[in-house]
Amino acid sequence: MNFDLAELDWGHTPRERAAAKDWLLRVLDLALTRHRWDELTYDPPYAERYVRTYRAMVEAFDPATAEPGTDVLPGPEDAAMASCVRHRVLDALPYWAGCVFCTAGV
Repeated sequence: MNFDLAELDWGHTPRERAAAKDWLLRVLDLALTRHRWDELTYDPPYAERYVRTYRAMVEAFDPATAEPGTDVLPGPEDAAMASCVRHRVLDALPYWAGCVFCTAGV
């Protein structure tokens, strides 16, 4: 499965697009602090480099150039459908069957 930032729905107005980009950058910045990495059952040796690369891509991306397909960044109204309450992590639903921790038996 390929992924392109331009295929996401970043919003319809400049304000919505800026808010979506800001949210994603804040999530990536939090990941770069290794927030909750201690809860993983393994050490992800390349994760920090991948997150830094992805963050640079998002930072350089202009959401105004997006041509959205069917992929939409989850909004506040989608939180219950996109997160595992027990483990407090986002699920990649509908692409995965559930939380990475629940499905791993953690």
